Amino acid sequence: MNLLKGKLEIDRTERARIFLVLVLGLPLLAMIAWLAYVFVFREALTSCPPQCENVDFRTADLSQLPLRQANLSRTNFGGADLEAVDLTGANLYFANLNEANLKGANLQGADLRGALLLNADLSGTNLQQADLGGARLDKANLFAADLRGALLLNADLSRANLRAALVDDQTTLGSKWQIVWHILNYNQSGRQLAGADLSQADLAGAYLRSADLRGANLYLANLVGTDLTGAHLEQAILRQVHLGDSTRLDSKWRLVWQLVNEVQVGWVLTGTDLSQANLAGAYLYQANLAAANLDGATLATADLRQANLNKATLRHADLTEARLTGANLRDADLTGTILAGADLRRADLTGAILTGAQLQGAVLP
Repeated sequence: MNLLKGKLEIDRTERARIFLVLVLGLPLLAMIAWLAYVFVFREALTSCPPQCENVDFRTADLSQLPLRQANLSRTNFGGADLEAVDLTGANLYFANLNEANLKGANLQGADLRGALLLNADLSGTNLQQADLGGARLDKANLFAADLRGALLLNADLSRANLRAALVDDQTTLGSKWQIVWHILNYNQSGRQLAGADLSQADLAGAYLRSADLRGANLYLANLVGTDLTGAHLEQAILRQVHLGDSTRLDSKWRLVWQLVNEVQVGWVLTGTDLSQANLAGAYLYQANLAAANLDGATLATADLRQANLNKATLRHADLTEARLTGANLRDADLTGTILAGADLRRADLTGAILTGAQLQGAVLP
């Protein structure tokens, strides 16, 4: 009996030990196996390519890698040399390709949705049927790139070079960038572009002689080397437009460009023709605008403190919220001028014509 009892107690102890091993040991072994997979074996078990999601390729030798049809989503190719690499059908969803060299690469049918391609060189690149929806192509070089059938819905092409790029009826390109592409690739002499949004467009070297750009938004556009001789730029936004010595622009509009982009006290503009100019927000502190023609000009929020506007004509000009403190407006023609919210404290309005002027909210002398 004692032997039987002792044996039962031993069996019970063994069972308890086995139970503890099973309860505690197996989960521990599973965790060790999982950690080994994550940190040791996963890279060996996963073949890259084709499965290369989230991989950093910035310093990798890409010349011999087979990247055709590879999954390269969210990969980092920033600054990488991918010249002439075959990326046909590759998944580059949200990949970082900023400043990458993709010159002559084959990206036909590639998924480039949301990809970052800032300053990337895509000259001569095959992008037929590629999906570039929402891609960032700021300042990208797309010279002679093949965009036939490409989808560029909501793609940002600010300052991108679209010269000689190939497009067709199947290319999905926003209306703004279609206009930019046409300007760069066809003779646009006398073209009607009134009110067009050309902000941040790369129009370097474009031929826009006598073009109608009245009211066009050219904010941050690149006009280096552009021929704008005889162009109509009434009310056009010229703030932060990039010009160069090679830009051909009538003297009136070059002066307007200077007035909205340069800070200078005491501009001497006596008798100058600035009619229909968009001078919104211009710094004209102590400027001499005596007898100047500012008919129909936009001077909203402009700084005209202590400016000399003696005998200036400002018929139907917009001076909404302009700063005219201490300005000399003696004998100025302000017929129909909008002066809503303007600050005219200490301004001299002796002899000024204010017929039909809008003075709602203006601070008068």
